[in-house]
Order: sequence, then C-alpha cells, then structure tokens
Amino acid sequence: MAEAAKKVLEKKGQGEYEFTAYGEFLSYFHAHIDIFKKLLKAKKMDPAQIEAVTKSVKGYMTANIKKTDHFFENLPQFSTMLGVPQSEISNYLNTNFIEVLAKVQEKLKSQEIEKINNAPEQRYDRITEEIIEKLKFVFPADTRFAERGILIVLENTKTGEITEPQGLMAESARAALAVAAPTASGDPAASHSLSEALAQANAPPPPPVKKTLIPVKEKSILLEIIETFGDTLTGQPLEIHIGPPVDESAEPEPPAPNQPKKDDYEIEDLDFEEESSYSSSPSSQSPEIPEDLMADFDIEEPVQDEPEIVSDPFLESVKAYSIREFVELIQTITAYQQKGDQAGYQNWLKAQSELVKTVISFRTQILKEQKNEPVDWNSFYQNIISKTQFQLQTLEILQIKIKNFQIVKMTLDRAIVELKKGSPDFVNLVRMAWPHIQKAFFDVPNYESVQMTLKGILSRVNDESHKKEFTRIFTMALNFIQSKYKV
Repeated sequence: MAEAAKKVLEKKGQGEYEFTAYGEFLSYFHAHIDIFKKLLKAKKMDPAQIEAVTKSVKGYMTANIKKTDHFFENLPQFSTMLGVPQSEISNYLNTNFIEVLAKVQEKLKSQEIEKINNAPEQRYDRITEEIIEKLKFVFPADTRFAERGILIVLENTKTGEITEPQGLMAESARAALAVAAPTASGDPAASHSLSEALAQANAPPPPPVKKTLIPVKEKSILLEIIETFGDTLTGQPLEIHIGPPVDESAEPEPPAPNQPKKDDYEIEDLDFEEESSYSSSPSSQSPEIPEDLMADFDIEEPVQDEPEIVSDPFLESVKAYSIREFVELIQTITAYQQKGDQAGYQNWLKAQSELVKTVISFRTQILKEQKNEPVDWNSFYQNIISKTQFQLQTLEILQIKIKNFQIVKMTLDRAIVELKKGSPDFVNLVRMAWPHIQKAFFDVPNYESVQMTLKGILSRVNDESHKKEFTRIFTMALNFIQSKYKV
C-alpha cells in the first residue's frame, strides 16, 4: 500500500473522504500556482513567458515550501520572481485565494476519488488494513472509551464531549437506574443524562491522591527530640579543650627552673601588626617572623563583608520566553498524555533544560489555582531556588508570564471549540485558517498587531455569515484576554 504520508484523501467513519495533511498542502500549492498565472495574465504578459515564469516559481516552491505557513513567509521571493510588487500580490491573494482554493480542492478531490474507484485490487500488508478498508469504518479521531459508572461511553479527548450508547445497552442501563434509589424528584435521571445518572448511582471509589513531585520539607530530628523529650533531658555544657587530655586527679607538675615556656595556643592574643611589643628591650627581642608563618596558623586579616551580587543565569532566558514556545511545549505534553506514554514522557523530560522543567512546574501550580486548590508560592519558590540557580526575582517574572500564557492558551482552546460548532463549510474554513489565527494571538499583548492580522484573515472570507461568526468569536476572545492579561 502507498505510504499514508502521500495519500491525498482518507475515508472517515461516515464514509466521506477528507483531505490528509499532504492533500491540504497540495491544494494550497496548486491554488497559489493558479493565482500567480491569473495575475500574470491580468498583466497581459506573453503566454510563453507566463509558462516560463510559472515553471520557475513552481521549481522554487517545490524546493523551499514545506508547509502552508511558508507560502505567506515567501511573498518577497514570489514578488521578485513574478516581477510584481509584494503589496499587489498580497491584495490579489486576499481577494481571490478562498475562491480559487475551493475550486482546486473540488477538482483535486474528484480526481483522487476517481483514481480510488478505478484502482486495481489492493494487496494488503496487514489483515487489519484489509478489515478497516472492507468495513469502511474507522474509530473516530481523538476519541476513546471511558467508564461512567457501569456504562461505557465515547469521550472526545479534546472537547470532553460524551457520546452515549444506543439500543440494548442503553435500555439495560435505564433498567439498572430504575431499581436504584430515586432522586428527589422521583425520576432517577430527572436532571442528568444517562451517563451522568449512572456515574452517580455506580460511581467507583475515588482514585488515590497522587503524591506531589515536590518533597515536603522534613522536620529536623533534633527538633523532634526536643519536642518529645524536652522535659526529661539533662546534662552539662560541653567544654572544648585544645591539646592533650588532662587528668583531673593528677597533680600538675611544677615547671623546670630553666625550661622555656611552652606554647599555650592562645593565638588570638598575638598582634602581628604592632612591632613595638617585640622590640621593647634588646634582651627580649624575638627573631624576625617570616611572612609565610601566617599561612601556617591559617589566620587572615578580617575583611569587611560586602553585599554579594548574585547574577541569575536564567533572567534573560525568562524575559525572552515566548507564548509560541509555551504553546508548543503544551502540545508536546498533550501528545504524550493522549498516547499514555509515561515512560516516553519521563525520558523526554530528563533531556529538557532547567527552564523548561521549571515552566512545567509553574503550569502545574497554576492549574491547581484554577481549580481553587491552595498553592504555597513561597515554599514553591524556595524549593526551586534550593535546587537550581534561579533567583526569586526571576521566578516572580516567570510566574506572571506563565499565568498570562495560560490565559491565552485557554482562550485559544475555547475559541476552537466554539468555531467547530458551525456548519461543515464553516468548519472546513476554520481548519484552513486556524494556523494563522493561532499565530495572530502569539502577538499578545500587542493587541493592535493581533487585530490587524485577524482583519487580514477576515478579508479572505467571502461569506458574510461566516465572517460575522468569526468576528463574534475573535471579539470575545480578545476581550477576555485583555481583562485577564497582566502587563
């Protein structure tokens, strides 16, 4: 079978064909070629010259354009190759792109379906491929089985939408509810869906609380001893003796008559700065003390303490950390969660920088706050400072940034859910425009730039009802971000 990456169409569970990522890109490719041809024809250029220029542009696009974003990023190069001002190309694309793209996709789709219908009998590498192809059914994307009490439902992992079972399984569930304890209204499912009612009636025990990844600071063993045995502890203060131990029962020996006095280790009484104490008389003059003798006694002159300025190696990285990096990080984490690949996630996490690990920890705490769970930020800061080179000021800056980025990410998630509630044509339009919509919100808090980019996207939408729906959702999203985002 052909590789999935090169398939233009794929059949969904309802039997309809939809473009793959490669098919979507291919339609963009041909739509731009058609628009460039129309633009050159409008300039009344010689047909042979049009073909030559188009061939040159196509060769450049094949070598350099790898995803849909690259078409817009390479407008300056297209302008040079076509010999047309960039502003004129941009305006022409804004006016004609959606219409041309729809025609290209319609033609491409009909061609591919015809190829599929006329294709010779396929040979399958795996029996599972043949089963899927023959049954014409694929499990819905981003969907999983989930338990709701004794009921098994389909849950959309992105939107949380629940699809309840039909037929015999649903009837059996309602019969189980009928013998359960009725609600206050007398109807066991009076104010709930079937799955919610079963979840209440047959709720499994709550899962064990996961231990926090941040270790709780243990109480000092000495403090525990004092608290427990403080009333019974007795003893005498310890005295530190320097030199050999002295036997208290033995009488001290008198010093020999002419024996020189031994050192008594009272180094603190020596004054190495005043020479007069050693030169009062010729008979008591001491020999000259070498300078390196100071090092033998490990005595240093007292130095006045100066406040140490500790530089934070993460400060510039934190200031430069962008919302694009944050969104891409969350998408990576979500991919591991959807796969249930805990081992892969841990291996990936070990390879990340201290900044990325700290951002993940911050997001975990912020999500707790959003659920109204208490968060001790001071303890959280101290724990990070004790293990890394982060300073408090940098952590406070990072906390504000991640809270702001989480607001933008949450707003984008809500916006895509709202946008997907439209008609199939509208949803298809959203799918094509979403990368550019998301990119526009990366400019927050530069709201003027965000609005300008969104207006450019709206200018390509021809249907007034679609344009009105886009405007409504964009306005709500921007208003919400502006009310929550802290600058």
